[in-house]
Amino acid sequence: MSTELKESIFGNMEISEIDSEKIKREIDTANDLVWNQRNSPSSEYDPIALMDKALEQSKALNYAYGEARCLLNAGMGAFIVSNDHANAFKLFESALSLFEEIKDEKWTANTYITRAIIRNSIGSPETALYDGLKGIGFYEQRPYDPDLTMAFYVMGTVYKDLKRYDEAEKYYRRGIADKEKLDAWTGRIYTSLSNILAEQGKYPDALELAVKSLDILQQANNLIGQSRALNDIGCIYKKIGENEKALDHLFKALDIRKKNNLKHFILPSLIDIAEVYVQKNDLDSAMTYFLEAEGYGIETNHFARLTSVYRSLANIYKNKKDFQKLVETYEKLLDMNTRAHLLERETKLNQSESKLVKEKEEEIERLKNFELKKAYEVIEQKNKDIHDSITYAKRIQYALLAHDEFLNANMPDHFLYFKPKDIVSGDFYWATSSGNKFYLAVCDSTGHGVPGAFMSLLNIGFLSEAINEKEILKPNEVLDFVRRRLIDNISKEGQQDGFDGILICMEPTSTGMNITYAAANNVPVIVKNGTITELQADHMPVGMGETLEPFKLFTVETMKGDVLYLYTDGYADQFGGPRGKKFKYKQLNDLLLEISKKPMEEQRSILDKTFEDWMGDLEQVDDVLLVGIRI
Repeated sequence: MSTELKESIFGNMEISEIDSEKIKREIDTANDLVWNQRNSPSSEYDPIALMDKALEQSKALNYAYGEARCLLNAGMGAFIVSNDHANAFKLFESALSLFEEIKDEKWTANTYITRAIIRNSIGSPETALYDGLKGIGFYEQRPYDPDLTMAFYVMGTVYKDLKRYDEAEKYYRRGIADKEKLDAWTGRIYTSLSNILAEQGKYPDALELAVKSLDILQQANNLIGQSRALNDIGCIYKKIGENEKALDHLFKALDIRKKNNLKHFILPSLIDIAEVYVQKNDLDSAMTYFLEAEGYGIETNHFARLTSVYRSLANIYKNKKDFQKLVETYEKLLDMNTRAHLLERETKLNQSESKLVKEKEEEIERLKNFELKKAYEVIEQKNKDIHDSITYAKRIQYALLAHDEFLNANMPDHFLYFKPKDIVSGDFYWATSSGNKFYLAVCDSTGHGVPGAFMSLLNIGFLSEAINEKEILKPNEVLDFVRRRLIDNISKEGQQDGFDGILICMEPTSTGMNITYAAANNVPVIVKNGTITELQADHMPVGMGETLEPFKLFTVETMKGDVLYLYTDGYADQFGGPRGKKFKYKQLNDLLLEISKKPMEEQRSILDKTFEDWMGDLEQVDDVLLVGIRI
């Protein structure tokens, strides 16, 4: 940093003593300095103090661009240096408002991208995806922007943590395409690509790429990236059982993180080290590092990692037969989960109430001062804003639905007929895999449109948690888990929100395909030997209902050529025809039987035309979802 910059930004000179344009340039220089050093903390200056002074000068000059950038940088400092999540997100929101006010598209995009990576780092990849999608469009149109690699790195990382590896790799590859200079963001992309290879069990390739990324990051003097690469190399060695090499790299990563007070990164380092000691059966050492990790987890409010710590500590206490500590640890786990749910609920309520009050006040003020014509223009703009917001919501929802490549890989001969009533949908289809098991959910959330879409995202999150995090593998137990999560989170006041649906599990065997499923109200049907049969289902929803019995696990007997159909109630409940009556399930099943031998894509076309002809000029009454699978 230049002496002149220090003297003007840190000094006590009045603005009138020097040219205001010169101060603006110095404010820009200070902002560039902090922005470009966000991956490698520097001891040469205090970034928070620097931004405080630059922010003060920006406000005095009414320099909105400088003020907004100061707020963005201060938000990063609040998160990385001060560990103040609430203040960080408050600063980001203020920066976003200013950038949007002055119509600065690049820095609006950068603010969304920055907020995305921070939300992702605290274990919220779903909300991070929303911010990432809001910001990435700017860079997709500007292939030569200097921050492009950063933006694609962030999007790839969000998709990676959502376990959407195909999308993650696409963004990573775009970020390093045609790169003449290997910079810090390039190194971090190689680190993340290494993570994906490791997740796929390709350890030698993953290790080679991680070492390459470490070399790039060391040349770029990128401390956070170096610590990440070292930690990842350690984790790869841990997975292949080379514990001493693992500890060597993990401790090097921890040393960088502790020296630079990177608390959010110290926590996973401690957990990884402790897990190596568990692998070595050195439970005392493992316990020491898990307990240290607990302290950092509490300080950073990282509930997801604390859950992992407490479960690991509980296993250690169980093996050591220290039952008092075991009970205490489970009590901590229960208390933490309770506080996390209450905090999440309170935050959402406060945000909703504040937003509604603000919108009401603003609307009243506008109607007081505007003529009828102006009021009409405002309403038109608001409708456009709402439509744009819902369109963004559709993009997010579709990003979380099962994607075509994954479905085609696991169900080579199938069709999907999905027709939301509104832009977004309460019906959803979602898929995942665990080992050689493939899961497909076809579900109808409470409501449709925006309320239904919110419920569908919540339901997808709980299904993913059950299978991908809790490793619950039986479909009926998955629905039991999701029902508990729904009741605990949204049914405290007696609400009966949730979903009806079917969750199937397909597992290839030496003789064919083993299919098990659980069904809540919705009934699957199968066509065998020219006959259509309604299969069994439980007559209760996933959520609060009149009965809360455990869901049953059903088995489908199949042979090659059978066709399994899964659908929600939208198609059968559609009004139309010559007398404006419902289509009904019998007519739907008769149609499915009639077309079952046709190619799957032709079946989908017939279903679409039949639906449109039946509906005629009437309004679509509900979301429509129907999936056909030929065995």
